[in-house]
Amino acid sequence: MLKALLLSTVIMSTGPAFTASQGDKPRSSVDNPMWPASLKWDCKTAAKILCERDGGCSVTEDRSDFVLNYGSNEAEFPTGNVRIKRHYQQTVQASPLQQEVKVELADNHVLWLTAVDASRTYSEAWVGALSELKGGVVLMESEGVYCMPHR
Repeated sequence: MLKALLLSTVIMSTGPAFTASQGDKPRSSVDNPMWPASLKWDCKTAAKILCERDGGCSVTEDRSDFVLNYGSNEAEFPTGNVRIKRHYQQTVQASPLQQEVKVELADNHVLWLTAVDASRTYSEAWVGALSELKGGVVLMESEGVYCMPHR
């Protein structure tokens, strides 16, 4: 009986404190680790890798710029704007990468970004790849990309 009373007292006294601490977190640090630096990011692509149905892959030089704009929920490419379908943070346990952000675009492109410097002491840059799965002769198209806060 005494054990049950002590256990219920512990549960009642720790329950509200746990709930309150969950509500104290600012949403921007929970939703997307890029947001504290900026909602708008200038991104540049590097070489494009094309992988084809025959099993081979090739590299072509293809540099372009685009803006990742969380404020308007779009990626702004020179050919037109594409809506961001969803984005989320992911952390892999025991990985040297501190945080990863995945951005899925309405045109089936996927942007994977990793912080260059998790502490943001030396750099606010995020690097990764912009990829698109395809269903024809070309199976995948992927470009290296880096993004900096819009100035």
